[in-house]
Amino acid sequence: MIAIALNRIYTPILRQQFPEITDFFLPMEALSYKMAILAIKKSYPGQARRAALAFWSALPQFTYTKFVVVVDSDINIRDPRSVIWAVSSRVDPIRDVFIIPDTPFDSLDFACERPGLGSRMGIDATIKIPPESDQVWGEALATDPLIKDLCDRRWAEYGLADLVLTAADPQLFGYELGSP
Repeated sequence: MIAIALNRIYTPILRQQFPEITDFFLPMEALSYKMAILAIKKSYPGQARRAALAFWSALPQFTYTKFVVVVDSDINIRDPRSVIWAVSSRVDPIRDVFIIPDTPFDSLDFACERPGLGSRMGIDATIKIPPESDQVWGEALATDPLIKDLCDRRWAEYGLADLVLTAADPQLFGYELGSP
């Protein structure tokens, strides 16, 4: 649970410098430092990009973080399903992905083309506000409870009785799900 300990140490430091960052998470699958997921309270255009750039410069340890995904504070950053949903529903790659090439990097990172020099990628997975997009962002879709009940009652009739759709076990991910 190194990532959880790091989160508890670094969150107050980040929030002190950048109050819009409400939480951050370093997934264990990314070696606890190669990827960061930031949650922000967004109030102006370009704020997600600013948060990613701020993260990389906040502490020397964060200069080795290759990927920063920024989501709105309504996303549970410790639930990979929620983060993937935000990326897949709130990101247009041409607009929301930015790459910073040829920056000083961990010389032990063998994915880099040249030792000690690498690139970083930021992903803005927040709801866009003008002028970031001309689209009107509606409310998040929610399942109609009556339709859900109907489907639950007729599950076997649909040929889906063998599927078990319970809530994901957070231990499978190694994360603490719930309130941050």
